[in-house]
Amino acid sequence: MERLIIASPVGKLGLIGENGFLTGITFDETRETTSEEAYLRRAAEELSEYFEGKRREFDIPYLLSSPPFYKKCLEALIKVPYGSLISYGELAALAGSPRAARAVGNAVHNNPLPILIPCHRVIAGDGSIGGFGGGLDKKRTLLRIEGIKKYE
Repeated sequence: MERLIIASPVGKLGLIGENGFLTGITFDETRETTSEEAYLRRAAEELSEYFEGKRREFDIPYLLSSPPFYKKCLEALIKVPYGSLISYGELAALAGSPRAARAVGNAVHNNPLPILIPCHRVIAGDGSIGGFGGGLDKKRTLLRIEGIKKYE
């Protein structure tokens, strides 16, 4: 397993990878590590471009290791466009399980690749901001980067 820590507008992020694939992004990293792995450097570059507002989609090779239902939800979430929002219920329907909004919430909460798989774009059915594993301040920052100012 390789790891690269990068600075970002939402704090230090840990980029975790294996065999040329990104497998995790973690928030609030306290350690300092560098990696010479080209794919992690490319991931850092793409994330930097995203934070600067220059990138709306990622080309980072990744592996998603999640239970089948979670994987289905996260794959549906990837289809939510930059600058758009979706409710947990709408995401459940998009994933083929329209009555599973709470289970979708668990899948989103356990997203191993936040930002890349845009769980920050998921809001509550009543239009409120909902939750975010990295904290609501980080969610607000990510939404602001995408031009969504409603939750500032």
